Amino acid sequence: MSVVNKSPWAILLFVLLSSASCQFTSQKKIAANDANTKIDLAFYHPTIIKHAKGFEIKILDNGLKELTVWDPWNKGKVFQKYYLKNRGEELKDTVPSDGLLVEVPIRSIAALSSTQIGILKFLNVQDKIVAVSLKDRIYDEDLNKKAQNGEIQAVGHSETLNFEKIVEIDPELVMVAGFMKISERETKLMQAGLPVAYNIEWMESSPLARAEWAKFIATFFNKEAEAEKHFKEVEDRYNGLKKLVYEVENKPSILSGYNFKGTWYMPGGQSYLGQFLRDGKADYYWFSDSTSGSIPLSFEVVFDKQGEADIWFGPGQCKTLEDLKNLDDRYTLFKPYKTGNVFCYTKRMNSRGANDWFESGVMQPDVVFKDAIKILHPELLPDYELYYYQQLK
Repeated sequence: MSVVNKSPWAILLFVLLSSASCQFTSQKKIAANDANTKIDLAFYHPTIIKHAKGFEIKILDNGLKELTVWDPWNKGKVFQKYYLKNRGEELKDTVPSDGLLVEVPIRSIAALSSTQIGILKFLNVQDKIVAVSLKDRIYDEDLNKKAQNGEIQAVGHSETLNFEKIVEIDPELVMVAGFMKISERETKLMQAGLPVAYNIEWMESSPLARAEWAKFIATFFNKEAEAEKHFKEVEDRYNGLKKLVYEVENKPSILSGYNFKGTWYMPGGQSYLGQFLRDGKADYYWFSDSTSGSIPLSFEVVFDKQGEADIWFGPGQCKTLEDLKNLDDRYTLFKPYKTGNVFCYTKRMNSRGANDWFESGVMQPDVVFKDAIKILHPELLPDYELYYYQQLK
């Protein structure tokens, strides 16, 4: 607002209004300080979701944020709903009864899957982790040291969840993977006053959709702006790699998975791995399948349809061809076993059995994709060294 060439009365009015505005702002700051709380304006950052289908975020008129997790097994149904309240701000209205109230940013979290640890690291809030499922399955060395010295407690998961221990730790949020329905143990935790957040990213059908669940977890820390910035960087790198293979004509045929207790669980045509293979210009027999999870098949069907595949992706957590043979002698009948074109995501697996593929892989789909391109079309990345995958010797 310019006061040049204005009358003395106009100038005086401008000064008074400015003074009143500053005074009002100061009073707000004083009120906040009196409450010993700093209001976090990052809470109001609007989030745009481009790929993920499993959750929705809305900022409501009453100052709450509505966070909805959709049920991937029952289309259109809500799995769980949350109403987030900015820490230090007073409630302007009653909280709807169809969701859980969570005050954010939270100050402690029980992260009960490896993927959640990777997302929390991506958001740089891993220092808030106070409990995990199994301490020996933490790949990150700093977090593993905290687990070994007791700063991070192991509380089990699913059927082995130690209810008493987790209630004693009293985290402000318990995050689980979520499967089919809310379990009795999870219900007990919520009845004990511990909000349970369901991170069902593993049901998304594309790598970028899975990675976008970082925005879901970010809402509990008021880190949406950071999540969007870092996700955009990942998305740009992934799309850049898609351009690299755009004109590739040679498409090697692919076999995946392995036989487990009599059933071969093959990644569906709309699955996470299926999307990597589609984007990487591979020939995969099950592309026409509409399954986003795994297809249960017999050994005989797999051998008939894919016994002559060029490359084998991810047969369990094997490190050598001998490991694979020891699982089942019949694997030696497959062409990729004979040619040595078998690749597994065990390169970043330590002596404790912790595998970084499960911890950081979801948040680095561009790196996983780069591995896939190197395996499928090595001539496109002659100087690149595989990061998560390794060729079995």
